[in-house]
Amino acid sequence: MASSPRNNRPSHLADIRPQSPSRIPLLPDREMERQAAGTFPEETASSAYRASDADPFMPPVWMSHSSPVRRYAGTRGRFSKRLRFVSVATIGILLLVGGVFLGVKSAVESKKNIEKNGEDGYANLALAVDTIQAEQFEGSLAHFNEAYQAFSRGADDLSSWGGPLIDVTRFIPGLSRAASGKNALLAGKYFAEAGIPLAEVAEELSLSKEAYTGGSKVSLLDFLKRIKLPLGKAVEALVLGNEALEKVSVGDIPEEKRETFLLMRQNLPVLIGLIKKFEQNEVLLEELLGGNGPRKYLFLLQNNHELRATGGFIGSYALLDVNDGVVRRFFIDGIFNPDGQLKENIVPPQPIQKISAGWSLHDSNWFPDFPVSAEKAIFFYEKTGGPTVDGVMTLTPTVMQKLLAVTGPITLPQYGLTVDAENFIPIIQEQVETKYDKEENQPKKVLADLSVLLLEKVFASQDPAEWYRTLEALVEGLNEKQILLYMRHPETEALIDAAGWSGRVLSASKDYLSVIHTNINGYKTDGVIDETIRHQAEISADGSIIDTLSITRTHRGGQTPYDWWNKVNADYLRVYVPQGSELLSAKGTTWEFPEAPLNYEALGFRRDADVEREEKNLTIDEKSGTRIYQDAGKTVFGSWVYVSPQESVTVEYRYRLPFAVAMDKISAGDVDTYSVLYQKQSGSIGSRLFSSVVFPEMLESVWQLNGNLLPYGRKWKLETSMKTDIFAGMVFGASNK
Repeated sequence: MASSPRNNRPSHLADIRPQSPSRIPLLPDREMERQAAGTFPEETASSAYRASDADPFMPPVWMSHSSPVRRYAGTRGRFSKRLRFVSVATIGILLLVGGVFLGVKSAVESKKNIEKNGEDGYANLALAVDTIQAEQFEGSLAHFNEAYQAFSRGADDLSSWGGPLIDVTRFIPGLSRAASGKNALLAGKYFAEAGIPLAEVAEELSLSKEAYTGGSKVSLLDFLKRIKLPLGKAVEALVLGNEALEKVSVGDIPEEKRETFLLMRQNLPVLIGLIKKFEQNEVLLEELLGGNGPRKYLFLLQNNHELRATGGFIGSYALLDVNDGVVRRFFIDGIFNPDGQLKENIVPPQPIQKISAGWSLHDSNWFPDFPVSAEKAIFFYEKTGGPTVDGVMTLTPTVMQKLLAVTGPITLPQYGLTVDAENFIPIIQEQVETKYDKEENQPKKVLADLSVLLLEKVFASQDPAEWYRTLEALVEGLNEKQILLYMRHPETEALIDAAGWSGRVLSASKDYLSVIHTNINGYKTDGVIDETIRHQAEISADGSIIDTLSITRTHRGGQTPYDWWNKVNADYLRVYVPQGSELLSAKGTTWEFPEAPLNYEALGFRRDADVEREEKNLTIDEKSGTRIYQDAGKTVFGSWVYVSPQESVTVEYRYRLPFAVAMDKISAGDVDTYSVLYQKQSGSIGSRLFSSVVFPEMLESVWQLNGNLLPYGRKWKLETSMKTDIFAGMVFGASNK
């Protein structure tokens, strides 16, 4: 009898040294050139400028007998009757595969027998789901086993009729149904196999939830360790099932089932990707959850309706203590409570001086490079008398909205409120701004109470769909930079960087653009601002490049029932471009240089070294009042921009890039490249981006990543929404014209 996976837990990981670092910070020029020559691996091109897609730990085939359940059933025969659910993704896949098979008509002689096996497989998958929901767990294992056997028999029968020729028929119009039938059967077989370990994961979720609701301290770290092995088994089977499903021709699916089939084929890789993401970041999760000792984190709740460089105005903060996967304390408070205890006077950045004479925790996120701003927050928090922390984490209301979309409405009877994803922002903002108890004077208490109830509802859910959607929402929040992580431990920070969750200003070998908004006394108006960014790089005959950037901001407020959305949006705009870029012109900005509110030297205020370095090297464009300086390895153009309700404003910058396309190299028969990295501002909902490259007649695009080359033209275009960072590039050779 095979030993239970539960008894084969991995040893405790005490070493948090990073794994072999992934290499794709940018697509290097020489690799783009090799792609043009046909020697660049396609998968590298498709994954350019993303976190590494390297294969995660994949366990060996976990069942060596003809049935995976025969070895498994003995160790899992004592399934707890507390298991109430199985992974929703698997249930949907299992049910649909049967529907796919039933819709694929085989023309072979053994059609009836094959169809019967498919029907039996489908029926047993459905029964497996039903018996799990009825808490008849041993019966569900038997049905998974029967489904596996039925699909296996059907696939074997179909293969024995046509052998390898069956696979060939999927490429022949009119003869593909046999191959589709075979691959649908194989997919069902692999999904039945995946259902068994995923059921174990579901059991662990159920047991952990039951312990939590019973008042026990639940170790998230122990839970993650227990599900590691079954997740590895499941993803191996899901990958094989997905490969088989990809070989099913959409045209062989009955028309009434095609939409569902396509939806499943689209979502299955997402499920696989989520599981692999967990495996890839196992060491990071262990460290964050206190697997290597107690950890204390400073949480900053950033309101992205009042944008600041790393996500939004810091209106609330929280302290989180975690050890060995168990949350020991989670405390939320308004940001001005610690700010009132600040024991040191520090000169704020010049634009902040317009609203504040001193620099403090709530304005600490001045620098777009999150590790720098996180260190500022730690410094200020310690100066208020707060404890030293191991790291900083941030999240925006967008994350709360994503979670509320999963859980559904949450009632706060003490406030007379019911909060959901749609009304979360206006209701909570109104409560914090105007409707809080003036005697109690704790305007942020409603947010703390809601957060506790939201977390409890997420964890207590018995709906498998909610588990999947919750994980998806959190991963989306990290990828879209609505959640940022910073750890003072260098090796852990390297892991966060590798995952793409650090909010660091990234390096770029060629062109680069990041548009950073800092709302200074503009209320919560960023919540009603629509933004369009147009960026064009024009390559001249000598190879020099001039970029034209226009930023259009449209204010939809002014007629809302909420005062904070009906104000003028006041924005200190910073545009980060390649270091050494030369500003040629600027339009649409406001000439404004506020006076310092205090004589800082006379009063003995201390100056921050990073702010002082930034401002000492600052020059001013006399025509537009644009401030020009260096930060994070980039040249920065800074300007004041105002937009009133129901109006639009467009700001335009023209600047010459510090590099050129090597025309001599190209004329000699070689190639050269242009690439651009668009880095999204943390906390931004996502501006609309229109990107284009115009090039002279002597150049020809021989390869490109993303975007479209206009037919018979000298222009490349890309239109998208900047929910995440975007990388695009092209390889130029000599034109034959």
